[in-house]
Amino acid sequence: MKILLAPNATGSGHNMRTLSLAREMLAQQPGTELTVLLASLQATFAPLFAQAGVEVVDLARTQVNYATKSNLGRRMDWEGYIGGYLAPAFVNGERILHYLALYQEHRPDLVVSDYNMSASMAAAILGVPHALVTERYDFTLCQLDDETLVSGGFDIDRDDLRRGRSALHAVFDWIVSTAEVVVTDKPRLDELDKGTPVARALDEGRAFFTGPMVRDAPPEHDGAAVRAELGIPAGPVMVGSVGGTTMFLDNKQQVIDCYLAAYRTLKQQYPDLQFVLLGREKVEAPDEVLQLDYLPEWMPLLREANVLLSAPGWITVTEVAALRIPTVFVLGSLSEYHEVEAVRRLELLGFPTLTAPTPDALAGTVKPMLDRKADRSEPTPGQLAVAPEGSGTAVAARHLLSAAGRAAHTRPTAGGDIRDDGGGEPE
Repeated sequence: MKILLAPNATGSGHNMRTLSLAREMLAQQPGTELTVLLASLQATFAPLFAQAGVEVVDLARTQVNYATKSNLGRRMDWEGYIGGYLAPAFVNGERILHYLALYQEHRPDLVVSDYNMSASMAAAILGVPHALVTERYDFTLCQLDDETLVSGGFDIDRDDLRRGRSALHAVFDWIVSTAEVVVTDKPRLDELDKGTPVARALDEGRAFFTGPMVRDAPPEHDGAAVRAELGIPAGPVMVGSVGGTTMFLDNKQQVIDCYLAAYRTLKQQYPDLQFVLLGREKVEAPDEVLQLDYLPEWMPLLREANVLLSAPGWITVTEVAALRIPTVFVLGSLSEYHEVEAVRRLELLGFPTLTAPTPDALAGTVKPMLDRKADRSEPTPGQLAVAPEGSGTAVAARHLLSAAGRAAHTRPTAGGDIRDDGGGEPE
């Protein structure tokens, strides 16, 4: 079977989730031919995909990183928001044409889109079987109201946003309705998801909640060796992670400043406290703060940590829930609108969440986690809701391989002919 993987270019999490699924699909069915259409963070992820046995097509050809620039302006109208941000990032006509050409050249049995709307639309247009991997139940804008955006400091055109929601919902509904299968790592909450395309697909048995689609957890580590490798002295460890996509760079800086100020406060009570900051570039910080760039293999570090401070990017949520890592989810501002729904869901599930916190509020939330390491054999209700069985990667991969097998056996390729190569359900 031949499968094309198309992760969304915004944020590192989509690439990592796709990589995790690719590794698992090859483990379950080694003869599967996988190609990834990579459009962001190529320097980091191209080698990782290649090492996993996945062919890499560099879709962008120039390095793309959504974490190092502001992606929005304060005016939300059709020209600035729909035309200036959403269309280039999600419903991109040039990118759709590129995918159409690639599908005809590669003739895949299945396209697996990780919340990549342009890739999904191209597959639906061409009649290529496609699967959707998603942490969204609808387009982000469709699950936020105008009042939330105004509270985030946006100057909105309500009529433009109403029309935008209608159009984006129609696109997302079309993608979900034409997909061979939909898999999601986000537990359903009717307070947030009722009436959405993915909720309907779950009711119809065409979508499946799998739990986290994450890398295999490494074996239990030698804490002293991890500290020695990274240069972390003895003492409780607080890890601060900065999100992979930001709408406004000043929000990112405010979060970093809050982390550092909370650290200085806590350091007075815990003199041996160690702080590891995972940013995308160096910032001004005390010399004893260990600053690391993007760390693809961060699980050993997380296992050594008393607490993680993180933006509520959903792929990160699933990974730390599967590992049972105590985490405080920090949203810098409501203007980071793309993560507001996640924060609301996490709060409903019982996770510690803070929006635009003061350093004192953050320090107060973190303090109990520094007093002792959590017993990770006793997951919290929130962790169980997100990751009931730990990793769900194997289950998700089986759904994708089954869809590819059915398509290989019964459906036309991009060229219009019928493949009959013995495809079917994976063993």
